[in-house]
Amino acid sequence: MNQQVIRTARASALPTVTVNRVLRNTYALLSMLFLFGAGTAWLAMNQGWYIGFWPFLIGIFAFSFAINAARNSAWGLVVGFAFSGFLGVVTGANVNFALAAYSNGGLLVVSAFALTAVMFVALSAYAMVTKRDFSGWVGFLTVGTLAVVGAFVLNYFLQVPALWLALSTMIVLLACGWILWQTQMIVRGGQTNYILAATGLLADIFVLFNNLLSLLGFGFGED
Repeated sequence: MNQQVIRTARASALPTVTVNRVLRNTYALLSMLFLFGAGTAWLAMNQGWYIGFWPFLIGIFAFSFAINAARNSAWGLVVGFAFSGFLGVVTGANVNFALAAYSNGGLLVVSAFALTAVMFVALSAYAMVTKRDFSGWVGFLTVGTLAVVGAFVLNYFLQVPALWLALSTMIVLLACGWILWQTQMIVRGGQTNYILAATGLLADIFVLFNNLLSLLGFGFGED
């Protein structure tokens, strides 16, 4: 879910101009990555592209390592856009499933998108202005993310519907936590690499949308 280098130390104080530059570059790149991912999702929907469970899982870890390794070079941008396209294909397949499985699938997709947008903006704004320190959350978020990944692998074999629902709920909560932590790291100078920052937030947005769509389908989907 997150491809940033885990930092356990508190954010160091950096000049305001540096923090503002990182913020500006992060959100500019995030906007471009999101548009590219959305375009890839649209293409995947029309072409019927689909990524299986194991390629998806391997791809997430592979992109995490690749982005981290290339974060200080132009190749980091290339890998970042490839990662965005990867997330777009996954999302396009999930949207196609919702449209095919539910008669109100279009409404569910729009609702999931609106909820994702509102939650991301609200959480980001809160992280920027609050005096509360989220730096201590990193351990909990990391362990929680790894536990959820492990549970997903286990349930791939068990195929327990109730567990899929519980995991989607947990992922939504974890994504919200990562957005708060990552945004505050940027604001307080703990993250100065805008490629890591942008791709991390992008992953949170796509994860949030896909799992909200899954939960809305479960709760409000009409056959």
